[in-house]
Amino acid sequence: MIHSEPGAESGLASIAIADLKRRGLRLTPQRLMILELLEQSSGHIAPEDIYQQVHRRYPMINRSTVHRTLDMLEEMGLVRHGHVADGAARYHLARDVHHLHLVCHRCGGAMEVDDLSLASAFADLLQTRFGFRADLTHFPISGLCARCASAPPAPAG
Repeated sequence: MIHSEPGAESGLASIAIADLKRRGLRLTPQRLMILELLEQSSGHIAPEDIYQQVHRRYPMINRSTVHRTLDMLEEMGLVRHGHVADGAARYHLARDVHHLHLVCHRCGGAMEVDDLSLASAFADLLQTRFGFRADLTHFPISGLCARCASAPPAPAG
């Protein structure tokens, strides 16, 4: 449920309020609603989906306001974005970044994997070989899911 009523802020909204005040900005009902949508979404949410939900309650909001708000929240370190499956940006809370994505080329499905030990050996190898310190806490890996890998390939043409 999205409440967005004054005084009903979540813990994340309280952090946002303090940070916005430091920047001389305020937490508008639309900004709060966007934060709450991100907090309540399971996984990642596209800007268009955010816009549609916020627009139902605040018809005067436009897509560019949603995008600017997401950019501002990302600059504040409250949200992050990634590109999964179709390549479009999806947003999620910054505290929810520690997972891998297994993205299927054929069906477009994506599975989140919380076990980052799978990526740590790869990160260590990148560091050793190239001196590159990889942030693999939000890492998409593309291939074929078990169902698509076991299905016969689609006929060409």
